[in-house]
This record gives sequence, C-alpha cells and structure tokens, in this order.
Amino acid sequence: MIERGFGLLIVAALLISTAPANAVGTVRREKTARRPYIIEVGEPYAISMESLKAEAQNLSELRDYLKDYGYPDYAEIQEIEPQWPWDVTEVRVYYLRRNLEADFGHVILSGAIPNLGVTAFIGEIPPEKAHQIEVILQARQAPTAPAPVVAAPAPAMAPAPQPSSGLFSEALVARIEAAAERAAQAADRAVAESDAAINAADRTENIVTRLEQSTARGSH
Repeated sequence: MIERGFGLLIVAALLISTAPANAVGTVRREKTARRPYIIEVGEPYAISMESLKAEAQNLSELRDYLKDYGYPDYAEIQEIEPQWPWDVTEVRVYYLRRNLEADFGHVILSGAIPNLGVTAFIGEIPPEKAHQIEVILQARQAPTAPAPVVAAPAPAMAPAPQPSSGLFSEALVARIEAAAERAAQAADRAVAESDAAINAADRTENIVTRLEQSTARGSH
C-alpha cells in the first residue's frame, strides 16, 4: 500500500511539473546566434511611425537616435524574457538602405530616471529579415483594389411589334380604307358643287335671254 501510494505521488508530481511546459509549448522561445544572451518570446509585431515616436518618449537613447539619423523604414517590438535591469520588450528599428538594425531596451534602475532607454544591439540586418521587411513594405504601398462597379439595369425595351400575317396589317388597311372613303366623299362634294354651279349658270342665261326678248317686243 505504501509503495502504491508513493507511486501515485510520483505520477502526480510529474503531471504537475509538465503542465506549465505544455501550456507554453506553442509560444516561441529562442536564443538567436547574434544575441545568445537574451531569449526572444513569441514573434515580433510591427508598429507605425506614430507608435515609434510614442515609444521614443520612454527610451532616451532611441529618441536621440531618431533625432540624429531620422525615422527608419520599419519598426517592430519584440518581447523578451525579463532579465534585470532590462524591461520585457525591445524596440527594433531597421534602415534598409544602410542595412542596419538597432535595438533599444528600457532599463529599470530607479524611479528617478523612468525614461532610461539604452541601445541593446546594433548590427546588420539578416538577409531573411530584410526580405521579410521588403515584402511587408511593398504590400503597404500596393494600391487597394477599386470597388466593383455595379452596372445599372438596362431600361426596359418597348415590346417589338408583332409581324402581320400579310403585306399590310389590318390596322394599316383600315386607315387606307378610311382615307379612300374621305377622298371619295370630297370628290362627290366637288361634283355636286360643280353641277350646282352649272345649273345656276343655265338659269342665269335663261333669265337674260327672256329679258332680252321682252325688251325687243316693247320697242316694236
């Protein structure tokens, strides 16, 4: 019984000791060949120039460096394992044309000097890091795709006329017939008016003839 209980305690202790390692096993923790004296935790993340300016307010040597050499092409923050007197993050700036990387850390020595920032490293940019930065900068400068243009719906077309079953449609024939009828009526009116004029002329001529005959008889 004692041996069994002792074995259970050993298993429990092993499980407890391995639990934190499993919990942080997915987080990158690495000593680089260039700086083996620090342990980088996780991946670095990029910051804007405005954020870099704000970081420089708390890192005296970074502020002076930016004043002397100008702002870099790229900047990022890297978390590191705490190691006195360094703070847990570094600000890293990269100048591609100069092929230069400069890392700055916050040093905690006294509350009387809260903004003490010290240059932690200066060296050349590793080729793979330079390529990564170039890709990021190119992606930032790439123009955004324009919004797709939604075509306006085409206006509704008037229904096409239905083909007639012959040379002329029924409506056209009806209009022709009506016009012919009106022309015939106008011709009839013209003939009637002409006949009336002839009859009037005949009557006038007869009246004149009778007057002339009456005048001739009166003179005898």
